[in-house]
Amino acid sequence: MPGRVRRPRHLRPVSRQEIPRYRVRLIVPRLGGWRQWGTVISDFEQRLAARADPVVVDPHIGSQNQRGPEYVAVTIVMTISATDVAQALTAAWDVFQHAAGDDAAGWDMARAAAEVRPEEPDG
Repeated sequence: MPGRVRRPRHLRPVSRQEIPRYRVRLIVPRLGGWRQWGTVISDFEQRLAARADPVVVDPHIGSQNQRGPEYVAVTIVMTISATDVAQALTAAWDVFQHAAGDDAAGWDMARAAAEVRPEEPDG
């Protein structure tokens, strides 16, 4: 339409279809080593998978690495639809806490680390 001025893309409101997606990795130490982790991993994975929905895509355990005799570094990976990085991280942390459930004392949450990156476009 001639004469119509369009806002630059970064100034336009974000529509529901344009909500960015972020790949989130949470690395949280599990206390007690392999033996104790082995007793709860199945329930944790089930609760993690139960949180999948259109906003939280494919939450799963990405890796597990022994870090000394007393804990296992568990990496949880998921894709989150969010308006910004902070919202994506908050949503991912909520998913983790739900999966941890009543077993929160089994995790060293003070040593948790996170990586949040924009999802790479398909192409």
